[in-house]
Amino acid sequence: MQTLKKVLIGTALIGGFAIYTQYEKTAEPAWSVNAEQFTVVKSLHEGMKREYTKFEELEMVDQYGFLKDANKTVALEEAYRTLTIDKIWNLEGRLYFLYSVDVKERDKDEYDVPRLSVKNMLFKTKEGKEIVLRAGENMGSPGSRDEGFVYKHRLYRSMMLIPGPIEDEEIDWSILGQTNTIQLKDLAISYKNVGSKAINDISLKVTSDNPYTKVLKSEAINQTIPYDNQYVKIKSIDALLYEQRLSLEIPKNADDLIGFSVASDNSPQTQTLGIIGTPSTGFYMPLYEMPFLESVKNEKSITFNSSVHKDNRSFSWKIPKEDIQTFLTNKDQPVVKNEVIANLNETKVIYEGLTLFEGIPRIMLSVTTASKHSDDRGFIPERYYNGDKVPEEYVRQFKNNLISIEDEMKAKIINFDIHRSYTEDKRTYYITFLHEEDIKNGEWNPIMIPQQDLTLTLSNLTYEKPLSKPVTIKYKNPINKSK
Repeated sequence: MQTLKKVLIGTALIGGFAIYTQYEKTAEPAWSVNAEQFTVVKSLHEGMKREYTKFEELEMVDQYGFLKDANKTVALEEAYRTLTIDKIWNLEGRLYFLYSVDVKERDKDEYDVPRLSVKNMLFKTKEGKEIVLRAGENMGSPGSRDEGFVYKHRLYRSMMLIPGPIEDEEIDWSILGQTNTIQLKDLAISYKNVGSKAINDISLKVTSDNPYTKVLKSEAINQTIPYDNQYVKIKSIDALLYEQRLSLEIPKNADDLIGFSVASDNSPQTQTLGIIGTPSTGFYMPLYEMPFLESVKNEKSITFNSSVHKDNRSFSWKIPKEDIQTFLTNKDQPVVKNEVIANLNETKVIYEGLTLFEGIPRIMLSVTTASKHSDDRGFIPERYYNGDKVPEEYVRQFKNNLISIEDEMKAKIINFDIHRSYTEDKRTYYITFLHEEDIKNGEWNPIMIPQQDLTLTLSNLTYEKPLSKPVTIKYKNPINKSK
């Protein structure tokens, strides 16, 4: 019995000693960090407020859960020093991380505490694709290196790493958007008196969540907009990090519908809310360009006046060489035509003729519409797109109202641009020819209209259909984004 008591007592003492020594390892040191030499904070949140002032997006990124805990710790060569990657945020290769290093009683200021540097970053997807890029450091505002803050005897510093420039055009940049592992490579720890020493690479698991596209909160609306014997349902107002958008249900056969002409409750200026998305991902109309979103009112409203559509046909007409020569011989005498090129639901595109505008010879077009709520979507030279394919979710919004010009040999003429002027009931467009080199260099040196037979073509024209009656929806911003 006595022997059993001794065994139990011994076991208890050993267990107590183990608990005590573990407590000693994790407990705060008894000495205090000199607040005159270090920036000492009472909580990690207080320290993060300093980080928010350095990197403009960081507070919202943290507020909505995109800043993640990393808890990656490595031992440093110097005895009893560790480096911990505490928090990380990745956005398509741009990596923010907060790291900390032990502060020792012998440290007189921040410069005595080792600092991390990163030369390269390896990005890896779950499919095994990899890319290595140089790591450029963004110091953040105001642009000077910050020596960090101390919390619980650890000095916290941060880095914002941005993939450096690279000349290899064959790189698959999509890897950055699909990365799930970032390896910090070619690392070094800088010591005040002994210089830099290399340390092993550090691998970090990251999320590819994009705060610019992820819906943070929604508020139901569930209101329909009848148009052209059909209707669109406004399901909700969705809040993202930097924008709001209206989530939609649209008819399956509405490929020609590109958006709605709208006005706000406190801005008379009419704008087009364009539809973005696909049947598989859903459809929405962004609101980020609407000036009334800056209103401090809790409730806002939008009035829908017209549906906006796209016509997939092309409309061509010819300008004879003789007309051009006649005009250039006496530029003070316009060549007046007034030919209706397209008439789409009372939206008319008219070839006005040849004229001087601001002292420069131009080809003149105009657009008239019966809609009192029409906004100006303009004409775009086809060359702007350079043959690039538009992603499926944006096909309704891009490559609309295109204009192209061919010479008498059927060769495309690309050295022209378009300028505009408008009145209440008419929008006028002027085609101006420039030297090709001037276009490339962004210079403005107009030249004469080419003296040959020209063929002009308009494609993907947009037009409006007024709603049977305006529809107003009211909503509240689902989140308060004020700091």
